[in-house]
Amino acid sequence: MARNSRLDDEAATELHNRRANQIVAQIVNEPIAAGGTISDGMILCESVLAGVVLGCFELGSDAKVLDLVVGRVKERLAKARLEDLEPKGNG
Repeated sequence: MARNSRLDDEAATELHNRRANQIVAQIVNEPIAAGGTISDGMILCESVLAGVVLGCFELGSDAKVLDLVVGRVKERLAKARLEDLEPKGNG
């Protein structure tokens, strides 16, 4: 049986990005392909997030984790919005 070793930062980032892209595609595309809407995708996302938190943390510590995760999501979305802005003006 193979022993699991800790991922270094570069390997972890590659794994997270690859898997996240696959998971996001499934959450967004599969409900729509089945005749659903974006709302169905968001409900699926909610269910997945709740399942991950319940699978990783004891009830009671989940509120702190959710606050942290939601805060990080907001930061990433804000950064994405800023990256998409085109500079205006002639200076």
